[in-house]
Amino acid sequence: MDLRQLRHLIAIIEERSFSAAAKAVHLTQPALTRSMNALEASVGTPLLVRRNNGIEPTSAGSVLYEYANLLTATADNARADIARLAKGLGGALNVGIGTHLADLALPKILSEFARRYPHLSINLKIGMIEDLVPMVLEGRVELIASMVPTDRMQAGIAYERLFTSTTQLYAAQRHHLRTIDDVITFEQLTRERWVYLNCLHADLDMNRFFANGGMGFPDQVFRTDSPRMMRAMIEDEGCLGIMPDDYMSGARAQALRVEGMPVPRATGLLYRPDIPLRPIVMEFANLLRRELSKPPG
Repeated sequence: MDLRQLRHLIAIIEERSFSAAAKAVHLTQPALTRSMNALEASVGTPLLVRRNNGIEPTSAGSVLYEYANLLTATADNARADIARLAKGLGGALNVGIGTHLADLALPKILSEFARRYPHLSINLKIGMIEDLVPMVLEGRVELIASMVPTDRMQAGIAYERLFTSTTQLYAAQRHHLRTIDDVITFEQLTRERWVYLNCLHADLDMNRFFANGGMGFPDQVFRTDSPRMMRAMIEDEGCLGIMPDDYMSGARAQALRVEGMPVPRATGLLYRPDIPLRPIVMEFANLLRRELSKPPG
């Protein structure tokens, strides 16, 4: 038996007529009859029987009909996958995602992309921008979507801004600094507990923030790799933290009036300009451009 004969069997059983099935598979009726005779000879048993109300499968024909649907569908999927590979739309998608963006927007975007390309393998590297940039330079990921400190961009990387949001200093709604109506001083801030991201650009931002206020670093700080942990420490443990407004949407916390805040932060795409992006990567980049035309939240 071959796939062509199995398709003919499916057509006959579903149309319940040789003449209608012949039209469906673009054969003459004698050619379709010869195909069925050959298939029955190969399996060694009748597959079809004529009734007053049309053609019906025998018991063997019903069993083979189920397998025929499975085999032809598998073959169709294989052809489609090969065609996608030939067009650069198959294989694996290797992308880097910044930690804030991963929590906010990526689950929905990835689900949509997975539905569009059900046979695509999607490999995500989630981390800080300092960790992701070496990956794209070394070719381990082809595209990065992340909040980007553009004043410290690295050579050899193309950057495309998607949206700009703001970061502010947040405290829990019940925090005692929330009762201060005036601008909070840096001296007051250094006496509080702080939480911030465990990465180079956060270290630089914190040092710059307190240097601009003419004060030293806070006495007690918590450093973490998780924005979710930062939010929890702000909401529940009395810490202060500088967070993107979109990430704090709906939080049990509010921004404090502090000199130098809010600060704009850009989120964008990064990639190597000397290596053309594969079509599947371009498809994902276009989806990010459409879905992230404004800050998620």
